[in-house]
Amino acid sequence: MKFLRPLIASSLLAIATDCIAATTIQISAKFADVPAGTEIPAKPDLLAKAKGVDVLSSPTVITNPGKSATIEITQNVTAPGGSEVPLGVSLSITPSLTEKGNITFSGKAVDRFKHGERDGESLNVLSCVAREIYFKGSVASGSSVLLNTGAPTSAAAKKDGATQMKSRELVIYLTFKKITSEPEKKPEPKKKSATSSGSSKSPAKKKSSSNN
Repeated sequence: MKFLRPLIASSLLAIATDCIAATTIQISAKFADVPAGTEIPAKPDLLAKAKGVDVLSSPTVITNPGKSATIEITQNVTAPGGSEVPLGVSLSITPSLTEKGNITFSGKAVDRFKHGERDGESLNVLSCVAREIYFKGSVASGSSVLLNTGAPTSAAAKKDGATQMKSRELVIYLTFKKITSEPEKKPEPKKKSATSSGSSKSPAKKKSSSNN
């Protein structure tokens, strides 16, 4: 009967695995270009009230605790020579859960933008600048954090055929939410209907008698 112990242990492990709820982390991001000198609100919902704000994108990703997630908001431009250069923001972030249910995170954001451009008969020039932002923090589930990338930068933009410089600041909001999904319950096996096993009496054989 020694073989019964591992069988019982494996059965209990299977039952425990089915009863564990799966937990993932949802990350909602909001990227925006804000004119230099603009007062930046602490919450992303208030960003629409600021003047001159250009919301670039508001993506959402879901990842497992301890697993890295990547968000890219980029657009390729053609550089002199024909190569493609991705401009925009790329974000890599790794969230984890604490014993108290808070969410810790760390990551890196890369902001690559056009800094200057010149088109001439004998020379074409495109200059780009990339900034790297490293961050680390801890929040409660459902809370948001504001990543302020620092000093404003001068970015080049074409308007009516002319290149203009504008002072802008990249703002990134991150909202973290813990999502717990209940495990799927396996359907219970159908019970077999009870059948009567009573004995049926066979008809008695009649004895034939003959009179000689």
